[in-house]
Amino acid sequence: MAPTRLLIVDSDQRFWDSAQFELAIDPRIDQITRIDSAQAAIASLGSVKPGIVIINMTVPGPTTTDLIRALSAGPEPTPFIALFDLLDDGRVGYAVGSGARACISRTSPARQIRGTIIEVLAGELPIHRDVAERPYLLTDLIAEFQRQSRGAAKTETTVCPLTERELTILSRVADGNANKEIADLLYISERTVKNHMTNILAKLGAHDRAHAVRFGIQNSWISLERPEPVLSMVA
Repeated sequence: MAPTRLLIVDSDQRFWDSAQFELAIDPRIDQITRIDSAQAAIASLGSVKPGIVIINMTVPGPTTTDLIRALSAGPEPTPFIALFDLLDDGRVGYAVGSGARACISRTSPARQIRGTIIEVLAGELPIHRDVAERPYLLTDLIAEFQRQSRGAAKTETTVCPLTERELTILSRVADGNANKEIADLLYISERTVKNHMTNILAKLGAHDRAHAVRFGIQNSWISLERPEPVLSMVA
């Protein structure tokens, strides 16, 4: 993984001063820039050229939405992590809807924040773990995704280009699993998983894993919903 630039959009200098050392020692993070406001961040994107952004979304405003749009523009969207003072169902749900790859809070240790950044840079979706830990939120999100999918299906039907195995792997990615975890679940090698992911991204024209998952859900090829296991009683 090549070193990347981190942009932090948050006015709490004291918090980030305390986390600075933990982030700076990681060779995968090449440069750290902190900017107080979303408006100033938008103006600096061209000069900073961040590979990942952390955005304070505790009190989001119109400029926060504009910043997210700016990060999503272009052929290769810049991934971002949502920062909140505290995490609850409403905040995590808002982060999912905004397209964040992960959520962190001011109570998160610096080491955990660094780990989350590295996961996102690797194409993982840590935010799905936050959703999975909140069953009521998961139910609401599933209903919303399915509602959107039904609405889209009325106007356009897209033929799925993925094989059954590729769909299975994409579903596991949607659950928040890394390549190694998917390999263990499916009893295949991690290299095989990586090869499948390369094919999935190419077939869907997706920029990354998160883009592929969103495309799959929007077209109803995969779902965040999982059936309950059927338990059989042996006499």
